Amino acid sequence: MNKYRLSSNAFERESEDEKILPKKVFFVSIEGNITEKQYLQGISKYRDELGIDALVNVQVLERRDSDTNSAPSQVIDLLEEYLELRKLDEDSIIREIPISLITKYGETTIKQFIEDASKIDESTRSSINTELTNIGYDLEYRKYLKKVGGDSDEFCILIDRDKQSHPETNMTDCISHCKAEGYACYVTNPCFEFWLLLHFSNVIEEYADKLGTIKDNKKVSKAHTYVSNELSKKAHHGKKIHDFETTYLPRIDDAIAHAKAFPSGVDDLVDNIGCNIWKLIEKMREFDPKETTE
Repeated sequence: MNKYRLSSNAFERESEDEKILPKKVFFVSIEGNITEKQYLQGISKYRDELGIDALVNVQVLERRDSDTNSAPSQVIDLLEEYLELRKLDEDSIIREIPISLITKYGETTIKQFIEDASKIDESTRSSINTELTNIGYDLEYRKYLKKVGGDSDEFCILIDRDKQSHPETNMTDCISHCKAEGYACYVTNPCFEFWLLLHFSNVIEEYADKLGTIKDNKKVSKAHTYVSNELSKKAHHGKKIHDFETTYLPRIDDAIAHAKAFPSGVDDLVDNIGCNIWKLIEKMREFDPKETTE
């Protein structure tokens, strides 16, 4: 596995840099690279409409589209890569750069590249960029992540139960690790699409005779499991969320109410249908910036 997984594309990074730096950030490492990311970015974009203070935000820890490492332990690994980065001060970030590059270009040049690459000649700058790209090291994204952190931040993972892919021992081990390290662990059983389905349906009533089918969540076509197919029929989208503002934003409170009919304790979610991601939204709503003002 590549040592460096944290990575974001330039367009997203530019738009993030324009935002007000929050006082509290929920950093979330996610399993899926599309649906979960788009949903949480929708929460971030429309937090005012959701009754969430502008000074609190959710930050999805991003990775390359080609990075499909999504087992629960790998979701934790990405979070812990960020936490290691967070420990570094601006001067010591050079310690992340492979010694081979420092030897090749010189420590002074590499430090200048980190501080302000525009002051290095174009040829050298391009060569260093190419070599960092080849090893998956996204300097600008890592610098951005260091900038947005604060003392009251929370660190979270979001994983599916997905019993077809994740053995129970993997889930319980990851949950135990999160508890030991103080990470919030958000679980959707059987999958993230179940949480999305709750936006459109009081599932416990509408699917009362299909709860076993939901729990098994078997493939019903090449593109869909049972749950994702039910969601697709109601939300009219596949993996990609086309219009969060219209499709999900007005239904979030309904989804929270529907989710509360199911188990939401993280240990309970290993074996039972349900989800606890609604607790993240409620935590964000509860944040009072005055409490962090000295």
